[in-house]
Amino acid sequence: MRLTPRRFATLRRVCDSLLIALIVVVLFGVVLGRLVPLTGRTTLIIGGGSMEPSIRMGTAVIVEPVAPSAIRVGDVVSLRTGPDLQAIFTHRVTRIVERDGIPWVETKGDANATADPSITSSAHVIGRVSATIPYAGFVLALLSVPSGVLFVVFLAAVLLTLTWLLESFEIDLAIRDARLPPTPSTPPTVRTVRARRLRHSRQAAGGAAGQGD
Repeated sequence: MRLTPRRFATLRRVCDSLLIALIVVVLFGVVLGRLVPLTGRTTLIIGGGSMEPSIRMGTAVIVEPVAPSAIRVGDVVSLRTGPDLQAIFTHRVTRIVERDGIPWVETKGDANATADPSITSSAHVIGRVSATIPYAGFVLALLSVPSGVLFVVFLAAVLLTLTWLLESFEIDLAIRDARLPPTPSTPPTVRTVRARRLRHSRQAAGGAAGQGD
């Protein structure tokens, strides 16, 4: 396949599109991971499948603060649990129990057959899920580690280099084609050659007859 300036231009446009898409994805990840928390909300990554199919693994969820009295059955909430309250999970509220004037919530994953083994104090509820962005959690996870950031920077550098090289090749090919002599016309077909020979023979026969007269 002969590489022409048009083909190089097409490849360059593909690289440009990929670079723009990469920039948009990174900016979106920065907005979710850095700017959303400034509004008082929290962005969390769903790392399991207990809430499928409503919330799939790899989804980023935006959690907004909620008063304990405003929690309702059916809400999807994020809670802290465990001995040191370091573990976080996101499940649906199935029951609310009052203990010493404080609401405690029973939760359950949509994909689980039974409710969670223990109820949780509303004081440990981070907030209620207000938005879900499928697959955005993978982007946040990638941008949260140094190796992921280096990978994104490397990928952007590769796309920029390819774009520059393709543009240079496109210009060089255009200059070369402009300097080349015009290409010969398409070779005549067999029928065209026979027609020309027949016409020439008729002209020759007519000329000979004219000389005989």
